[in-house]
Amino acid sequence: MKSVRLLLMAMAFYLPFNLHAMDHTKPEMLPDEHYKEYWEQHVLFEDGTFVTSQFLVANFPWPVGDDHAIMVSTVVTPDGRRTIIKNGRNPGEWGFDKEKFNLFIHTHRIKEENGLHEVHLGADDKNEVNMRGRTEISPLKHKRFEEDDAFMEAAIYQPYLEGEGNWAILQEDGVSFVKGAGKLQGFATHVKLNAPLEDLIDSWLRVSGLEGETAQPVPLLSAIERPDGGKDIVLTLKGVDGSITEFKDVRLKYKKMIKAEKKSSYPSVIEVTAHGGGRKMTGTIRLTRKIDHFNITDHLNFFERGFAQSRASVSNYRYIADYDLTLASATDKQVIRGKALSEYADVIAPKEKKIRRSPRRR
Repeated sequence: MKSVRLLLMAMAFYLPFNLHAMDHTKPEMLPDEHYKEYWEQHVLFEDGTFVTSQFLVANFPWPVGDDHAIMVSTVVTPDGRRTIIKNGRNPGEWGFDKEKFNLFIHTHRIKEENGLHEVHLGADDKNEVNMRGRTEISPLKHKRFEEDDAFMEAAIYQPYLEGEGNWAILQEDGVSFVKGAGKLQGFATHVKLNAPLEDLIDSWLRVSGLEGETAQPVPLLSAIERPDGGKDIVLTLKGVDGSITEFKDVRLKYKKMIKAEKKSSYPSVIEVTAHGGGRKMTGTIRLTRKIDHFNITDHLNFFERGFAQSRASVSNYRYIADYDLTLASATDKQVIRGKALSEYADVIAPKEKKIRRSPRRR
């Protein structure tokens, strides 16, 4: 059972708008061979602790089968130590409420009630994370992407998320725990697709501004690049009064690309140009402080890696970013500077297996 669970985890990460409105409260449970749907949270605690969690429902090839659910979480403490919490569950060992947003996988749960967004992560080894937050902003939706029979829907369903939480992570000695608690900020994403990830995404940049002590507007950027070169970009700015400005004609230039392992790369500088609310936005976003570089293949055994060779490699580069943006109209100019939580995911398509030809008989 343990091997099967780890295998499910591997397949899930070889995956980490709208002809109709996306339902963020429950999985659609499509019969498609490559159906995957997940809810993913990224938050930063005020002490610098970084937490991601992904609740995924998917159909997998034989011998795993359909309707499986997986939760995987990374917790990175301020000293850079990473802890992974994960579980995979067969049908009947996970479930969801059909009337409201309440999804559980083993001991892990994600739900929303009266606008309060709650996540509980609890593993058999006693590692635990609890997060509670809310947002007053409606989901920010990407355009539904379709190509032949393949499609992908995505939304930041909890933008500008703010709240509080606590965590307890087992130390390396296997006895004592490191604990923390406090305020948190971040965002949560909902994705649904029915094809291999490498057919739908080439890269995905997300930058969520962190509100500081000085009140000023805060940006949120989500930019998907497609394998065919197409781009789908959502950029908004939340004002001090909570109002949202949407920007159009958004243009991004990825500069100072850094080559990393597994033939992936990521930009360390992003130049931004956009228009919204009668103003033009220009400036830069710089990935300045590393939080975590994560690729699930680094955490698989030999058997799992061999099985997953037909899946894409997804490298996630998580940083604290510094943004320096100028908003200009015909009559005034405003400069906004601050820090943001960012992730750049680089999707590398799998290599095609070479067909071995049998020697001809003479």
